Parts: sequence; structure tokens; C-alpha cells
Amino acid sequence: MKSLKTCKSELGSNDKVLYELGLAALGIGIAAVLLYVCTGINVLRLNYPCVFNKVTHLCCPGCGGTRALRALLHGEILKSLYDFPPLLYGIVVYAVFMTRCFLYRHFGVKKSRDGAVNVHIYIFIALVFAQWAVKLVAQLCFGYYWF
Repeated sequence: MKSLKTCKSELGSNDKVLYELGLAALGIGIAAVLLYVCTGINVLRLNYPCVFNKVTHLCCPGCGGTRALRALLHGEILKSLYDFPPLLYGIVVYAVFMTRCFLYRHFGVKKSRDGAVNVHIYIFIALVFAQWAVKLVAQLCFGYYWF
């Protein structure tokens, strides 16, 4: 029987990298909140032009992501889903993955099988491209712009 100490360090290399990237994303989020609390600067209100949109005059695959996050933070779930449907799915997958990895690394709680998160990443990517295709069809065929 393996000791708890050896179990804690056995995250697969893919899961380990994703967990560390997730911690970095969490750190960036915390820094954004601290920036807002300390200085009043809201990074979600900064409007940087989308290079893809400026060059092609089409919506990009991530078009609506910032608006969706802003709406979600204000409790407007339906508006968030309208602006960028994959966001809510991505947040749920992120939260579950990070919680499971944390519990596994620090308490030895059973983790999901190696590579299980890859399926969710592929689903997220498929959702991004599906919503992008819908937005492109709406824009090119019907003149409806999401942005």
C-alpha cells in the first residue's frame, strides 16, 4: 500500500501542468480584484480593440467573452450565456478540476482518471467554435452583429 505522501505527488504530467496554469489564472483573477479594490481600476472595463475584428471585420472565436464574464459577475446568467455560451461550462469545469486536484494533492482524495480533463477541454473548444460559427452565419447571412 502506498503512503499518503507518495500518493500526493502522483498527479499526471498533463494534470500537473493544467493545475499550475489554473493556479496562475486564479492568481491573475485575485490580482485583478486587488487592483480594483485598491485603485478602482476595473480591468473588465478596459476596452482593447480586437485585432481579428479590426483586420477581418468579423467576430473572433472569443467574441463576447469579456462581456459574458462581466454579465456573469453581475449575476446576469442569461446575458452571459447569450454573449459567450462556453464561458459558464469552462468555469464549472475549471472549478471542479481545480478542487479535485487540490483535494488530491493535499489530502490524497481520489482523483479522476488521467486525461479525463482532456475530454472537457475538447468539449469547450467545440463549444467555442460552434458558437463562433453561429455568430459568423448570423453576421454574414443576416447582418446581425453580436459585438
